Amino acid sequence: MIFYATALSSYSAKVRIALCAKGVVFEERLPPGGYRSAQYQAIVPMGKLPAIQEGDWVLSESEAINEYLEERYPEPPLLPQGAQERAQVRFLCRFHDLYLEPPVRALFAQVDPTKRDPERVSLLRQDIARRLGQLAQWARPHPYLLTPSLSLADCGPLVTLPLAGAVLSACGQALALPDVLQRWLEAASQHPAVAQALLPWHQATQAWLYPKETR
Repeated sequence: MIFYATALSSYSAKVRIALCAKGVVFEERLPPGGYRSAQYQAIVPMGKLPAIQEGDWVLSESEAINEYLEERYPEPPLLPQGAQERAQVRFLCRFHDLYLEPPVRALFAQVDPTKRDPERVSLLRQDIARRLGQLAQWARPHPYLLTPSLSLADCGPLVTLPLAGAVLSACGQALALPDVLQRWLEAASQHPAVAQALLPWHQATQAWLYPKETR
């Protein structure tokens, strides 16, 4: 399997967690010609990351990829057994992609201090805190968000929560996680597949936010 990704891409990191958790053998490649290049769009028409390729078959969009991995490589499972429990995991996956991650991504434009709008940063921080409060209400960590073992619901937030804190810190503001999410993050981050999958992302994120310190 070819896995098109970049180290800095948070959605690539989300899929990398699932790949590592399932022990899938994959070859990670940068998008040929660069992100959204004509060369890459000849393979992945939307030109987006991440994507996977097996022979002539290509799939993009992180949630579609993770669902495919769950069906193609059922062990270890990243979805629970019961219909309601599986639906709740899928709900949190959607919540992450549609409501939690977007205000974090909107902060990227504020990283450059010469272009920063402190009022905009504060508004985004408030929106992120509101979404984290909602996530905390649904979370039932034992030790993972909804399940005794790692699930698809963990993959996105394991990237986005540290990213939110790091970007806000670079913008001069702090983010306090609800206690239940802080405990979950500390426990879930110890999973060997999570640590393996996120190492390149952590390094790339640090280099992006603090380039002078990583030269």
